[in-house]
Amino acid sequence: MKKNETKSGIEFKLPDTIKFPERLFENCKTMDEVRKSLSENLVAIQEKNVIANRIMTAEEVSEIRAKYGEIAECRIPDLESEFESVKAEYNAKKKEFEAKMSAAHTEFKDYVALAKKGIKDFELNMQDTFRIPVCGHYCYYTFLDDSFRLALVQQIPNHEMNDLFNSGKLNEEKLKELGYDLPEVKIEDKRVNVRRFNDTEWGDIEVWEENGCDVWVHTWIEDFLDEDSGEVVPIERHQNHSALFEDSPFRDGTYNDDGETEEQEGETDEISGDSEE
Repeated sequence: MKKNETKSGIEFKLPDTIKFPERLFENCKTMDEVRKSLSENLVAIQEKNVIANRIMTAEEVSEIRAKYGEIAECRIPDLESEFESVKAEYNAKKKEFEAKMSAAHTEFKDYVALAKKGIKDFELNMQDTFRIPVCGHYCYYTFLDDSFRLALVQQIPNHEMNDLFNSGKLNEEKLKELGYDLPEVKIEDKRVNVRRFNDTEWGDIEVWEENGCDVWVHTWIEDFLDEDSGEVVPIERHQNHSALFEDSPFRDGTYNDDGETEEQEGETDEISGDSEE
């Protein structure tokens, strides 16, 4: 038996750096004899709730090792697997809610912008709506609330300006004759190096230069069937084209220039918009 070990096998953990007697009154065989020796020889106070450290037995250590082995081999892997599953679910939910919050913020901003702008789209009835070219602009009039009202103004694109010059002038003169006041609008063609070519299929084509490319527009009339009225309505269509100078069909001899060339720079008026195609 070790020096500080008892018959019960309990061995206390004592300091290694300082040594005190590990047993007192070894001749005493009972606690009464120990109390008597203490009272006769030492000043001592009986103390309660004292917790000492004892050295575990080999069997106890083995049991502890079995417990942490079970934790390492079973519980921790199970918990890690469960955690990964929960984390994956959380990440999926997080992305879902982030997308919902982003959509809500976007919708909120759109409504704020719409409220500040105070303008929203209004689809005009085709049967009651007409486009009138005048003063370099398309004026869209529609019959609404018992009157033929101006609903939209768009600047006429440069490539359509020449085709509509005569009708625009005619409309301007007629409106003035009818007593309507029209704005003084100065429209300048900003296209660069405008040339005119003749095509057997498309007729006269105007070509100009933009950012190292030749640009032109094909225009044609297409019949549109109004399903409500059953009438066929002619609609003018436009298709834009562009090609790099080296690939342009207007520079490889395919077309003959009719000799009319324009170098034009200028500024349009403040009213802007895109024409309907």
